[in-house]
Amino acid sequence: MEKRFLANKTKRFYFNNGIEDTSYVAIHGDELDVDPSQDNTNNPRRDAIYRGRQGTIPSNTKLLTKRSLELYFLDIGQGDASFIVTPDNVKILVDGGLKDRALGFLIWKYRLDQAQNSVVIDHLFLSHADKDHVVGLIPLLNHPKIEVKHIYHNGIGLYEDGHNTELGTMLNDKLVTLHDSIQDLSGENLKSTFKKWTDAVATSGATYRRLDANTGFLPIGDASVQVEILGPILEPDGTLKWFGGKSHSINGHSVIFRLDYEHVRTFFSGDLNVKGSGHFLSVPGNNLRANAHIFKAPHHGSHEFSQELFNAVHPMVTVVSSGETPDHGHPRAIFLGGLGLAGRGRMPLIFSTELSALFVDAGDSDAIARANSEVTTLDDLDFSNSAANSEARQRFKKVLPGIINVRTDGEKIFAFRRVQMGYQWESYEFKYNDL
Repeated sequence: MEKRFLANKTKRFYFNNGIEDTSYVAIHGDELDVDPSQDNTNNPRRDAIYRGRQGTIPSNTKLLTKRSLELYFLDIGQGDASFIVTPDNVKILVDGGLKDRALGFLIWKYRLDQAQNSVVIDHLFLSHADKDHVVGLIPLLNHPKIEVKHIYHNGIGLYEDGHNTELGTMLNDKLVTLHDSIQDLSGENLKSTFKKWTDAVATSGATYRRLDANTGFLPIGDASVQVEILGPILEPDGTLKWFGGKSHSINGHSVIFRLDYEHVRTFFSGDLNVKGSGHFLSVPGNNLRANAHIFKAPHHGSHEFSQELFNAVHPMVTVVSSGETPDHGHPRAIFLGGLGLAGRGRMPLIFSTELSALFVDAGDSDAIARANSEVTTLDDLDFSNSAANSEARQRFKKVLPGIINVRTDGEKIFAFRRVQMGYQWESYEFKYNDL
């Protein structure tokens, strides 16, 4: 058997579940194991293995030998978590949310309930250390079957005391306290959650590095993909501009970056707000650098957004990551309207993880209660045994409909939202230059 990848937008995979013949719908870029000797078979179907199941696919299924760029925008409730797999199988995680769903996703996707399986995350980006981005990363770093190699951050810590703001010392409307390594925080009295995060980083064995716009292009180990760090933007003296308060400053100085694969560009904007967006766009050339086909929208659909930034991005596909608990009223109607005004092409798409997640089976009240819990829900499991990983995988499957899948071969863009009934998909296909 050889590994191939689906070239069609969607295709059915048929298998027997032990009771009757049934089928799943595979989407563009999904991995299949096939027998190459059946490439030109005259039979209506050919053998295939999909997600560990033995079955068949139609013989006219188009298959690629090269992986597409895979983007998963996870439904993690109120917060952010995105997962990227590059054509060379480099794995990138961006933020982890407030809950445990980023961990649940990895357990589900890579079948960590099976003894022989593990996963390596090559790069982990923490856009900023607010709880709804960092809390979900702590159990992930502590999981015995997940290895993280490199961690990147914006240099802003959270302090209990010792400074005149929670983010460190502010002088002359500039944040002067920035850290690069874990050692830089030695002797500091850190906020409880941030201390748990840095402790997990220290024991993980991963590198830990501060990024800013001066970093430029960041090598990730896949020459076909370029990652350009666009923010935060340092002042000439190496400090960060103070945006008038703790929340505005930490959000406005999120790690933001653009990821390019062939003709297709994706912009990750963290929690960029009005002041942060204005600061970013004030830099010559950033209006063009923001331009992207795929847009992870900032700050969960908050009313504090920049229409100028949206216009600069001019996206074809936008994903808003928000949750109903706690209820911040996200995504705001004016935010969605602004995205609509800035959309590109003949059918710009706007997805919301929160709205997609509404299609969870309402019959399982216990699962929904666990899924909607405001705190992490896997703390009761001991991941050193396969039973715990199996339980975590089953829990995560209850919130699968909230994931927004975007795939691209560098020219065509495919976007999908799972529809609960019958394992179907709401699916779209277009080219990067469709107008």
